[in-house]
Amino acid sequence: KEAPGKQKRKSKEPVPISKTPRGQAAAKLKPVNDSSTGPLIDPTPQTDSIEEQQHITHFVRGGTPSDPVPAPFRLADYGDDSLYTLVLLRHGESEWNSLNRYTGWCDVNLTENGRQEARAAGRLLTENGLELDHVFTSVLRRANFTTNMALNTAGQHWVPVTKTWRLNERHYGALQGYNKDTAYEELGIDQELVMEMRRSYATRPPVMDDDHPFWHGNDRRYKNLSENQLDATRAESLRDTAGRILPFFNSHVVSSLRSGNKCLIVSHANTIRTLIKHIDNISDEDIKGMTIPTGIPLLYRLDKHMRPVDPNIELEFRYMVEAKGYTWATSRQHGFHGVYLGDLERLQEIQRKRDATNRDWQRIILRNIARQLDETCAEQGLVGDGVMEVRQLYFKIDFKMKEKQYANMLLLVRMKTHLENLMWNRKQKFLTMEGFENILNKLHLDAEGHVVEPFVAMNCETQREKRSKEWDEMLALDLEEECLIK
Repeated sequence: KEAPGKQKRKSKEPVPISKTPRGQAAAKLKPVNDSSTGPLIDPTPQTDSIEEQQHITHFVRGGTPSDPVPAPFRLADYGDDSLYTLVLLRHGESEWNSLNRYTGWCDVNLTENGRQEARAAGRLLTENGLELDHVFTSVLRRANFTTNMALNTAGQHWVPVTKTWRLNERHYGALQGYNKDTAYEELGIDQELVMEMRRSYATRPPVMDDDHPFWHGNDRRYKNLSENQLDATRAESLRDTAGRILPFFNSHVVSSLRSGNKCLIVSHANTIRTLIKHIDNISDEDIKGMTIPTGIPLLYRLDKHMRPVDPNIELEFRYMVEAKGYTWATSRQHGFHGVYLGDLERLQEIQRKRDATNRDWQRIILRNIARQLDETCAEQGLVGDGVMEVRQLYFKIDFKMKEKQYANMLLLVRMKTHLENLMWNRKQKFLTMEGFENILNKLHLDAEGHVVEPFVAMNCETQREKRSKEWDEMLALDLEEECLIK
């Protein structure tokens, strides 16, 4: 039996945003409707639901149209806590994307699938309530067509568009027009070097000469480029691409955002990868593993300092803005703050393809290490003829992994661990090339079978509870620090 003076503990209920001190302070900034000068009709007619009200363009009461229901109050729409909206969109699938060819500055059309992706991007913009004020794009056909189709589908065809060559795709030099899988054979280049050009940040492809069938120096679009600019665009690394994109972004896009415009950039994979690296301050090594899907908008919310707002915590709990879309969970450790507005299954499939490409590159690296070791042993008359010393192979891989760009490659890490197990546990001294290939195939299959699903839905209740807990812990730490300071 309970003591007579003891009261039963009540369950804690969530406090509405409007009742919090921060919400009440911000609500004072809302415009007040003076009844003496206000409209004679009721501006908030009764309908079945809020959702129904938001989809009606106007209301009629007593035969007189009235204004639509105002948008829900959000703290982030007022004062110093205002947020800027930037959307990045890669063009729809192009003809050369489907043929797996290096495209670069070559002007190719969208496929039928690419046109559907462009229209789907427009629908996603509408469904997520993104009303644009300014659009930026490149001078290449696939980006222009995607821009037009997306804006038309979204009913925003009138939005002004700025076009510039500085938002063009990375120039792949002499590789342009060649198939990505066979270019190294046709041009007589080492396969590992070609893969490094595709994935590294600073490695340039072979330079394009004036007699190349896709040389852009005679194109009227680029007649205003100086000689130095033309020479610089004969072949570009990701670093070179950033050198021409970021000055335009900082001078034109940022100024448009600061003017209060909601901006959309429709561009290409490496252009958008460069912008993500800049916005999120991602390292040269970490940016390589990021995939940029075609036709799926990527939403960023930027604070007054043009820094990205964390969609997992700050957006929802500090700025009181509804979280939406899918965040790239596996890149949280690298500081990625973008949110994809799109089909989850398609996002997962695109990431799997990129992971498979990265693993293929790692297979090539490991094969080259084993082949070079076998040739060296044969020349020195040590072992050779398809037989290698396990210890030497282990140290060759270990030496390769000391280079920063190879340090965290999954297959290299697993092969090194496997060889270590062979040496210490099984006391194995030698390994044939055939045995090495079998080990490599097994490690590759094991890696494919354990791919982490990289995207998380922002409206997932379990994830929201986790984010809420993280926010509460952060507030507690801030209060504790404040008390210590005082």
